[in-house]
Amino acid sequence: MRQIYRAYPDEPVAQPQGRGILPFWVALMLGLTVLPLLMLAGASLGFSIVVALLAACTAGLLIMRWPVSGLFFCLACVLLIEQNPLQFHIGTDQLNIFYWPPNMAGMIERPIGFLMLFTLFMSICHRLAKRRPALEGGPLLWPFILFLVCVAIGVLHGLTTGGDLKITVLEVRPLWYLFLSYLLAYNLISQLRHVRLFLWFAIFGAGFKGLQGCYIYFFVLHGDLTNQNEIMSHEESFFFVSILLLIILFCLLYSYRPQLYAALAVLPVVLIALVANKRRADYIALIVGVLVAWAFVFYLKPQLRKPLLAGLVICTLLGVGYVLAFAHGTGSLAEPARAIVSVIDPSASDTRDQASNAYRNAENYDLKYTVQQNPLLGLGFGKQFLQPEPLPVLASDDPDFGGNPYLYVPHNTIYWIWMRLGPAGYIAFWFLLGSLIVRGGLIARQLQDPYLRLIAVYVIAITFMEVMVAYADYQLFFYRNVIYLGLLAGLLMRLPALERGRSAQQAAQKSMPTAPQTHAVLSEVS
Repeated sequence: MRQIYRAYPDEPVAQPQGRGILPFWVALMLGLTVLPLLMLAGASLGFSIVVALLAACTAGLLIMRWPVSGLFFCLACVLLIEQNPLQFHIGTDQLNIFYWPPNMAGMIERPIGFLMLFTLFMSICHRLAKRRPALEGGPLLWPFILFLVCVAIGVLHGLTTGGDLKITVLEVRPLWYLFLSYLLAYNLISQLRHVRLFLWFAIFGAGFKGLQGCYIYFFVLHGDLTNQNEIMSHEESFFFVSILLLIILFCLLYSYRPQLYAALAVLPVVLIALVANKRRADYIALIVGVLVAWAFVFYLKPQLRKPLLAGLVICTLLGVGYVLAFAHGTGSLAEPARAIVSVIDPSASDTRDQASNAYRNAENYDLKYTVQQNPLLGLGFGKQFLQPEPLPVLASDDPDFGGNPYLYVPHNTIYWIWMRLGPAGYIAFWFLLGSLIVRGGLIARQLQDPYLRLIAVYVIAITFMEVMVAYADYQLFFYRNVIYLGLLAGLLMRLPALERGRSAQQAAQKSMPTAPQTHAVLSEVS
């Protein structure tokens, strides 16, 4: 038997000749075997389906090995991929993540739902293998359970009084995704680098979508937004203003320079796409979010209160002056001012905003009337809300809702919850949001790490912004928005444990003797 000798212990052992070529031959044979099969599958099923299957298998293997990767896959889908195809196709709106292709439509769950469930399942398996509890619910578990119980009652009440099962599933799905994404984040975010990576995804995701918006604006529309209600999905504007909020927090609360500079680098394309997308509710939400952030910074940093007050006065004067100067102006520069004013008093020449306001007023009246007619349990899911004031038909070609989806899910999704669940479910909904905000405020006050404190304030402000947009623009029915909010809620609840874990690790490192000290102790013992 041949033996291999080493002159020095650190010298690498020479490998037998020929052994290193084995992986090459294995890879070559696999490639020659699999490639023809892939070509045949692509010819029969379609190459897009084959690519999707390969991507799904790759993602599945990564999630099986590192379940936290599934959380970031979900986050990437939320930030980069549209819920439905757009008027102007940009590639990402054609990816079947939030909807199935026509030949697979009708399944009870969407691809994003399967992704979250598989990630959660693998997380449970890893936790059980380490002899840990299968799942942890965190501080928001019971508020979520209370709300989901009310949702379940709304489902039963709707189905037993004539509600459609398919439409019921469609309505309940975003509420289920809110809870599922919360569980994912709370159980999978276990390190501080996960928190930083989360924000990196948000920044570069907004930059990528901003580039897509600029492409549509400059190269497809050639800078002409005439007769365009929006150029991208409604949700996109919310992610854009979220980045603006983040930049403001970096400037006011804690300047983490790498992410601040990255956010400033993508800011130009984000602003162009935001203005071109014409979603006026998001401007109001941004103002509310900034005020919430300002209030927290004012409380958390007493030494900055005088500059903060001076800055608030200056920004208020500049903002009011801008709105008054450009409220009835033309061009892209005046678009935010027109959008803010049009929420209250659209100009006589702005027929689009006038019609939109009139529709929403009539819709809110119908929702309140429906609540009055169903004062105890609400209307339940799966049925059209009552229309004492008839609404114009906005769409009639949505097969999922049997034609017009706006008669089931109104613009005002806050009233939608009230109308579906009645007073008990409505209170449970606000209890959930209130628990998120109050606990988030306590966490922000207790945290010592400035970066984690910034994250806490960001999540609280985003929650307020979510509610503001939900009063006007389907916010609680958009999968991307509710999943993002759920992930942020789980992340927020994990921050105290992350800070305690890092403090304990630092204390342990300080208590460990250095190498010379260890040598001295061993010598003394001997």
